[in-house]
Amino acid sequence: MGGQRENGWRGYWVTLVIMAVNIIGYILCTQMGEVVYNMGSMNAERILGDKQYYRFVTSIFLHADIEHIVSNMIYLVGLGQMVEQIIGHIRFVVLYLLSGFGAGIFSMLYAVLTGDIYDAVGASGAIFGLIGALFILLVIRDMGRRSRRRSCGADAMPEQVDILDADGRVVPDGYESISVGKMVFVVVYMIYSGTRAERVDNAAHVGGLVCGLLIMAVMNLIKTRRIKSED
Repeated sequence: MGGQRENGWRGYWVTLVIMAVNIIGYILCTQMGEVVYNMGSMNAERILGDKQYYRFVTSIFLHADIEHIVSNMIYLVGLGQMVEQIIGHIRFVVLYLLSGFGAGIFSMLYAVLTGDIYDAVGASGAIFGLIGALFILLVIRDMGRRSRRRSCGADAMPEQVDILDADGRVVPDGYESISVGKMVFVVVYMIYSGTRAERVDNAAHVGGLVCGLLIMAVMNLIKTRRIKSED
């Protein structure tokens, strides 16, 4: 059987490393205060004027306060351990970092277009990328089930679940209980909540979500073409 899921934390160790880096970043913020924020926050003026492009990366590992980092780390672990086990460690790193970068691009463009230049920090843009990626994975899962039911005819079992994914890996716990409809509701609610809340960079959330959708779709397309070329 093709490589089964790695046991325990080994299946999502990259997620844990990212969480550790975020915690270290927050500790530095508490010890050094505004110095770290001034050096690493997302700021359109510093990026465009001073060409400090590294802020696209550093800003996603900094957080404003304890509530900010705790809530983001809960989402990171909950989503990360699931997505990472499905797509693998390397693709997960690419997905997370590119989603964070894309979130920063959207945040910067929004700041420039509105003239509201602000400092932003947090992993939520990259986390929204994980939400977008999970949505694509669920759509692919459901399309595969419908295809199998059509090929098996009327006797196919609609309640049958996927124990193994296409690569022969055991699917993560909880993956089968998530539906596309639930994901749509969650995304709409989170985006709406972002528009109503203060001090929330909703442009970064939308950017991360869009990037996660696109990146996961491209990754699946590349994977599908590679499988077809091997047949």
